Amino acid sequence: MEGFTNLTNAAREFIDARIEVVERNEFDDYTPEDVASVHREATAIETEIARLASVVGAARAIAQMRHPSIEKLLRAQGFGYEADRVTELVRAADEAFKSAPENDAD
Repeated sequence: MEGFTNLTNAAREFIDARIEVVERNEFDDYTPEDVASVHREATAIETEIARLASVVGAARAIAQMRHPSIEKLLRAQGFGYEADRVTELVRAADEAFKSAPENDAD
C-alpha cells in the first residue's frame, strides 16, 4: 500500500534527520539526555509503525476472507452492528489494497 509505505518512510526520515542533528550537536545545544530522548522517540516511532502494520495486515486478512465472509457469519449469529463494521472495514481494505503489492504493509 503506497500510502502506508510513504507514511512510514516519512516518519523514519524525520526521526533520522533529528537524530543526526542532535548527535552532531553542532552548536553544543544538546545534552546526553537529549540524545537518549531522541533515540527513545525513534524506538516509539518504530513501535507504532509495527502496530500499524499489524492492523493493516489484519484488515487485509479480513478483507480476503470471502467464503463464508466474517460479515455473513456475524450476521447469521445476530450481530448486525458488528457485521456492518466488518463490511465497512472490508470495503475500505478492498479500496486501499486493490493495487497494492502483497508485501507492502510489511
